[in-house]
Amino acid sequence: MQKPDDVNAAQWQAITHPKNHLLIVAGPGTGKTHTLTYRMAFLAQELESHQKILAVTFTHKAADNMASRVAKRWPQFREQIVMGTFHQWCLQVLQQYGKHSGLAEDFKVAGQEDRVALAKTLWPRLKPKERKERLEQISQWKSTEFDGAAPEVLKEYDQRLRELRWLDFDDLLLETYRLFLKNRKTLDDIKGCYRFICVDEYQDINRIQHELLKCVVGHDNHLTAIGDPNQAIYGFRGSEVKYFSSFSQDFVPAEVMSLTENYRNAQNLLSASSQMIGSSGHAQVAKITAQIYQQGRLTIHSCPTEKAEAEYVVHEVEKMVGGTSLFSYDSSRVAADQMADRSFGDVAVLYRLNSQRHALKQAFERSGIPYQVNEPKSEDDDEVCPTREIDVVFDHERVSLMTLHAAKGLEFPVVFIVGCEEKLLPLDLAGLSSNKEEERRLLYVGMTRAKEQLYLLHAKQRQLFGQTHQSRPTPFLRDIEEDLKSYEKISVRRKKVKTEDQMQLF
Repeated sequence: MQKPDDVNAAQWQAITHPKNHLLIVAGPGTGKTHTLTYRMAFLAQELESHQKILAVTFTHKAADNMASRVAKRWPQFREQIVMGTFHQWCLQVLQQYGKHSGLAEDFKVAGQEDRVALAKTLWPRLKPKERKERLEQISQWKSTEFDGAAPEVLKEYDQRLRELRWLDFDDLLLETYRLFLKNRKTLDDIKGCYRFICVDEYQDINRIQHELLKCVVGHDNHLTAIGDPNQAIYGFRGSEVKYFSSFSQDFVPAEVMSLTENYRNAQNLLSASSQMIGSSGHAQVAKITAQIYQQGRLTIHSCPTEKAEAEYVVHEVEKMVGGTSLFSYDSSRVAADQMADRSFGDVAVLYRLNSQRHALKQAFERSGIPYQVNEPKSEDDDEVCPTREIDVVFDHERVSLMTLHAAKGLEFPVVFIVGCEEKLLPLDLAGLSSNKEEERRLLYVGMTRAKEQLYLLHAKQRQLFGQTHQSRPTPFLRDIEEDLKSYEKISVRRKKVKTEDQMQLF
């Protein structure tokens, strides 16, 4: 394979690295997926007829994206690369080698609704919230504490699952791990099949996933992992960023390489986000340099309330697109002859809690601006940490409203992050706790979604869960140099609209 024109020197070095284990540290906008798919195509050239590459990630969307890239550019390798999530791959293993696992041959996978119904049957006296917490504790045990003594509630739960011939999603990984430990022949078959293993978003693996990798990566297997420890934001699901740091000790011999050329963010925005994440003292990524030759603009804005914050967002969006309603012109929000330089789909509004979207929805509905919301899958979805697997179909004619967690992996020319306050980032409200450094990484993820314009907004007073909170700006903002910030105050005044200007609205 010759070096292609769309690959830089650092990417090419990672792509063509010899067959030892490799960790690629890829900061935001540095071409992570691009590099990993090229790496798989390069390794596929080394496969023997009976061998395959195993490529695992954490979402169906990411797996499908990689699969489509390979199929389009290297169709000759499509059948030799097995792509999917950890859960998909483990399901395939259990279906193929189930007779050695002790599981029912016709087992089914229980979905979330099945688990909720089962919990209601097992623990009818508990409140729905208490049953949900118990299910989360069981999931946590299966992901991180699986070699310890099982609690009684888990034994009761698992017994009923097996009576129904069910496995839950956590069982897919745990039972595969147990199969590898007790059946050497199965493990040897797996090792012989998958000569090369590639893992995307390595900063997000949890303990059971780490143990699975240690099982299947043997002397003749080679692991390539890629990710960004500064974007590790799923600790609440059991992910442990420590495995990123210990890669060279876990898989010997190994080399660590870094991708440092950013093709997404304007320089000022990249500098601001790098300063914010770097001030923690825990940042593990080499300095990233912007390859997009524009300055970009970071705006900090203080609002009296969350309603004023939402109105400010609407005001700015209307300016960008040239106005959407008679009210925009009549209130002097937008000049009648102002030309639009953005589309609605260029804009995303991010927030920490789902509760924050109420004021935003009201403001957008009043303005007539088309928008779409990343809705939770059910009414009782976790307020603090929404589900990771979010399948949203984006309408590029609408402004996107979503949580910071849901924004990971996306990018927009313009990003608003609302609620940049000490009680929301880092999260510190009664009954809601958080890890400060993970919250810093969460803000970093949000900031690095912005390609050209970034707004960080905070309100002095905010209604949350029926209570009024007085807030100061998040301390994370102090870590950004003042020279990179612009502060904006707006004044909305009514003016008389000329007849000819009114006619332009119809």
